[in-house]
Amino acid sequence: MIRTTVIALAIAASFAAPAHAQLGKLKGLVGGATATEASAAGAPDEAAQDALVRRFVASQSHSLAAQTSFAKAFGLAEQVQLLEAERQALSSGAVDVSKMKKSVSVSEAAQAAIDERVAAQPELSAESKQYYTDGLVSLLASAAEGQKLSGEANNFASGMKNLGPAQLATVGRKLVAGAWVAKESPGYLKGLYDTSKSAMTFARASKIKVPGNADSMLDGLN
Repeated sequence: MIRTTVIALAIAASFAAPAHAQLGKLKGLVGGATATEASAAGAPDEAAQDALVRRFVASQSHSLAAQTSFAKAFGLAEQVQLLEAERQALSSGAVDVSKMKKSVSVSEAAQAAIDERVAAQPELSAESKQYYTDGLVSLLASAAEGQKLSGEANNFASGMKNLGPAQLATVGRKLVAGAWVAKESPGYLKGLYDTSKSAMTFARASKIKVPGNADSMLDGLN
């Protein structure tokens, strides 16, 4: 009983936090929804959780693919190997919080290595430019999924706030993965937006073709 209560309180606390202030239009993903939005949202269930997790995994998988292409463009062989392994792990079997956390950790480490190469403003070969172009395409695919993730995470978070203590103790403990995605989505999407903007800036400076819908696609994340 004590363990059940602790789980319920932990989930409730995560949804009492204010929304991530850095992501302007992504309002209310975690605790920032208006009273009207919260009351309109139904209590989430395991099907809603599965859909939300799949959406996050879709966006993250495209993001990992983009980083793999960028790493290839910059000759980061170790990062390529780690990113490919992580993408494979996300597509294999059930996805839980630990798998998602690890994918984010690997992605962040790879991005730091990529950013370091970008800062050096290297001259890329024709082959490397093609890898980079492939990365931009995958990045926009991630952004497309990210736009959908924004609304779905917002709905899930609003629904979680409608659960009473008894529901949190029973239903809530089965929704830990969905609660994690909803809580982390603002920061994840803010990072995706910033990374994408930086990637586009480097591409243009290096005379690498940028997809025509890139700016409008990214505006949907901001």
